Amino acid sequence: MGYKIVHKVYISFIVIVIENEKGEDMKAKEIIEVKVAKRLLDNPFHAKSIGAAVAIVLTGEDGGRWVIDCTKDPAQVRRDESSPVATTISLATSDLERIFLGELDPQTAFMNGKVKVEGNLSIAIKLGQLLT
Repeated sequence: MGYKIVHKVYISFIVIVIENEKGEDMKAKEIIEVKVAKRLLDNPFHAKSIGAAVAIVLTGEDGGRWVIDCTKDPAQVRRDESSPVATTISLATSDLERIFLGELDPQTAFMNGKVKVEGNLSIAIKLGQLLT
């Protein structure tokens, strides 16, 4: 039995959360807004090495567009429908959830067309290394 998100506290743009260790029961929106944001905060040097804004476009239930902005210090994650980005990564919400649960390999998903990258592929690869 894992923990579920019960409360968020914002202190100087840092999100402190109680989250499930394996990501169980987390929806795609929570994965991006909580888990990805935490990994960026935990790995500021890797986030800085990305040095670009990346859009994650999710299709399906709870879909939308989020921007992971690694040009900021600390890097920021926000729901954003229009900001310009260097790279856009598109996938289904269910595939993102499976990637974070370890049920779907991101490289295999890309090769099978489940993950699409528009723009700078090297930025997408760097972001993928941070997130998996």
